Amino acid sequence: MGSAANAQNALESSGSTTSVRLAVFDFDNTMIDNQTGIIFTRYLLDKGYVSHFTVAKVIGWGAKYFLRLPVDQRKVREYIFSELTDLTPAELEVLSKDFHDTVLMRHYRQDALRELERLRRRGLTTLVASATFQEIVNDVAEHLGMDGAVGTVMAVDPSGHFTGKVGSEVVQGEGKLNAITRWADEHIGAGRWEIAYAFGDHHSDIETLDAAKHPAAVNPCFSLWRHAKANGMPVLRWR
Repeated sequence: MGSAANAQNALESSGSTTSVRLAVFDFDNTMIDNQTGIIFTRYLLDKGYVSHFTVAKVIGWGAKYFLRLPVDQRKVREYIFSELTDLTPAELEVLSKDFHDTVLMRHYRQDALRELERLRRRGLTTLVASATFQEIVNDVAEHLGMDGAVGTVMAVDPSGHFTGKVGSEVVQGEGKLNAITRWADEHIGAGRWEIAYAFGDHHSDIETLDAAKHPAAVNPCFSLWRHAKANGMPVLRWR
C-alpha cells in the first residue's frame, strides 16, 4: 500500500497542484456479495467467541437496516464487541486475517476486482471505505493491493483490551465521507486530491457518491436506485 505516498512525493517534488485521483470502493454488497457483520459474527460463533443470542441480535439489526427502519449504527458493532473484551487488537488482527482467508475470499465479486484493476492501471489511488471493522478492511486492502482502508475503529482500554464500544465515528453516511477526507488529507495532503470514482450499494453511501466526479450505484437498494435515477448516476450490476 505505497502508491498514495508515492503520489504525495511526486506532487511535492514537482510543485504541481494537480489533484490525486481517488477511486473509493464500498465493501459490503459492493466488492463482496454479502454483509461482513453477519458473516463475521457467524465466524466468531463457530470459533466460540460469541453466543447464539448475539448472532440473533445482529441478524435482527440487519433486517431492520435492510428495511430502512431506524437503527443505531453503533449498537450492532457493540453487540459483537461486547463479547470480545478479552481480546487485544493484535489478537483480533489474527482472527480477522483468518476470517478473510477462509470466509471472505469466496465472496469477492469478480466485476469489482476487474474494475479495481482497471482503475489501478489508469493510475488512480484506490481506497476501500466501509462501516465494517478497521482490521477487516486492512486485510482487504493488503490482499487486493489497494492503497488504503478506512473502517470503524473500536475503543481499547488502558490495559490494551477492547472495551466493547465504538471508538470513533461509524464509517457510513456523512461519517464515511469524513473518514475518507481524513485519510486523504493525511496521506496525500489537504486540497491535493479528489474523489474521481466511487462505488456503493446503499443509501448510506450517497454522501460519498455525490462527492465523486464519476459515481456509480452497484446492485443498489431501492432508495439508492431512486437517487441514482434522479441524478443521472450509472447503475451497475456486478457479479
